[in-house]
Amino acid sequence: MSSLEDINDFITASRRVRTARELEGLVLSISREMGFDYFALIHHVDLAPMNDELSHMDDGGLLALTNYPPEWVAAYVARNIVVNDPVHLASHRTSVGFRWDEVNKLIDVTSAHRHIRDDTLKAGLDQGFTVPANIPGEANGSCSFAMRFGRALPERNLPMAQLIGSYAFQAARDLVLRRRDTRELKRKSPLPQRQLECILLVAKGYNDAEIGQKLGITEETVKWYLKQARASYGVNKRVQLVMHAIWDGQLPLSEVFRSAP
Repeated sequence: MSSLEDINDFITASRRVRTARELEGLVLSISREMGFDYFALIHHVDLAPMNDELSHMDDGGLLALTNYPPEWVAAYVARNIVVNDPVHLASHRTSVGFRWDEVNKLIDVTSAHRHIRDDTLKAGLDQGFTVPANIPGEANGSCSFAMRFGRALPERNLPMAQLIGSYAFQAARDLVLRRRDTRELKRKSPLPQRQLECILLVAKGYNDAEIGQKLGITEETVKWYLKQARASYGVNKRVQLVMHAIWDGQLPLSEVFRSAP
């Protein structure tokens, strides 16, 4: 399977999906038709707050869709491997798809990276092909296609995987943007100034006690302001809060990088 007609059918279908589960099923189907055993469509951020009801799309507007072995997914999240995953780090250095055995051409592979690769093999994931999805101002992401241990990559379908991966990530991104827009309609007014001051200091790396000292308020008050701000955006993590505040223009990047600690 590698015809332009097949690719066009996928693109058309991906633009019609309305839920993460629909997209997950669509990508799983096309992955197997191309000859791959597994896929992973994710943002390269902390995946701990994944929500099963949303098919691993969390309330912070981030995505993680995959059919990787459940045991490996659990270990990957628990150990927060995403932040040091050599495949993900390599995807930040290119704009086109690459085989996993080409990672050492894109980054300096460390012993930690080799340990992650060994653990990936133990989990039953062998060869793979990753399509980067790096959009300025947003969290980096990727769409990966992988094989069970001992199975070779479907070489002739790698160009197709490049296109499918790109359009699959865009479809997921569209879902995220629609959910964000829905939240924005519910949040009718800008965040209060005090909440924004706390978010700015979080973005600069200060902890709650340090924020309280700088603003002349108690640590508990800082926690309360940040809790209220997270509720306004409907997110659970501080990194998500910072991302959303930057995304909608309430927290200028120029302020974040000015006089950081």
